[in-house]
Amino acid sequence: MRIKVIAKAVVQNADGQVLLMRRSTTDPRRPGEWDFPGGAVEAGEELSFGAAREIQEEAGLVIKPAELRLLFAATEPYEQSGESVTRLLFAGRAASDNIQLSFEHDEYKWVDIATALQDFPHPFYARGLAYARDHQLL
Repeated sequence: MRIKVIAKAVVQNADGQVLLMRRSTTDPRRPGEWDFPGGAVEAGEELSFGAAREIQEEAGLVIKPAELRLLFAATEPYEQSGESVTRLLFAGRAASDNIQLSFEHDEYKWVDIATALQDFPHPFYARGLAYARDHQLL
């Protein structure tokens, strides 16, 4: 069985708003959906380093790995592909609101947590954000 690790982050600005990024319409996975910055952790890469790298690649924001906190995690099997996917949701604060989108996204917005929960379609990450809100982790 192949194991895949995905690290995403709830990035907040100084006002406590959450960064949502819309996946490009040409993206093969979930085109046009709102998402958190993040992606696959590379083999041998520390988990928080992978999340920090993905944040910088996708949004142009620098958040040090030590400044990211793990909020939520879960693993699920994908039997049709023979994969096991572990999803991690980190939290961090951005020093700047200046976003530089990569080719993977075509739009972004800063929203409050309630709006993020309303606009965010992915069940795992929405569940993680709700958990973090309900347990006052953000």
